Amino acid sequence: MKNKQFSPFLRQIVSDRYAFFWEIPEGRFKIKDDCGKRLLPLNSGWRPEKVDENAPFLVCQGHKRRYYAPLRQNPVLHRTFCGIEDDAGIIEFASSHGFLGFTRWQRMRRQGSSTRMLVESLPRWRRELSEMKRLMHLWQLILNKRTSLLAALMSLEDDGLYISLAKRRDKIAGTDSDLVRKWQRRGEQPLKAALLYLSSSINSKIRSNVYPEALPAYKRSVYLMPEGLLSAMWLMFLWEVIGEVRPRRCPGCDSWFESRRSTRRTCSDRCRKKVSRLNVEKLTAE
Repeated sequence: MKNKQFSPFLRQIVSDRYAFFWEIPEGRFKIKDDCGKRLLPLNSGWRPEKVDENAPFLVCQGHKRRYYAPLRQNPVLHRTFCGIEDDAGIIEFASSHGFLGFTRWQRMRRQGSSTRMLVESLPRWRRELSEMKRLMHLWQLILNKRTSLLAALMSLEDDGLYISLAKRRDKIAGTDSDLVRKWQRRGEQPLKAALLYLSSSINSKIRSNVYPEALPAYKRSVYLMPEGLLSAMWLMFLWEVIGEVRPRRCPGCDSWFESRRSTRRTCSDRCRKKVSRLNVEKLTAE
């Protein structure tokens, strides 16, 4: 039986497969070299291995916040995340979409009032961004069927098949796997090997960070609940790999959006009109 108090909110964040919302602190994001006092975990479910003390820090001070549903509003947000080029891009992304999910906090007191400062390690942001970019590069090679480039990244050795990607060398499969046996009998299988490595890498990212949960106040069903924004973006990436979402870059504003129809080329009517106007101007100039 539905609870009328929760249903309007849940309808905004629940899909057939997931239920997830995230908060965006309403304050100015900036980078600080030192945060001074001891930082506390933001939520009680924090695991010790998620603590990251490396400076500098991405901080936001303020008590106001707003909520949104990333998986519903922008199911290709991982593509936007991979487009970040520098620290300024990290600040812009955090201002628009919030922290990644390993946030700590400390209370700030000034002139008789107190507020909360939220903190995340900037090196951790860079590391997570680099890892997703690394696998996104591999995914683009798979999408474009660049078999020769993929084969050049792989090497068959005595104990299994390895891939070297972005200064990192990982084992894809052992000698007892079907993939390696086919590789030895029929020749190279770079597309299959790359897809196996990509899928297992993304699975490892979400395995302990996405949980099945029931929402009895809404519907009698089980939904996927990411632990944070980073986990949600890895889940988005996995859905792209299995074909659940189809990202496309808008020629009008250069942003990523999900194309539900194969004929859709722009993210909005505004961009569609802009592209149409530019095409007319180009034809007129010719």
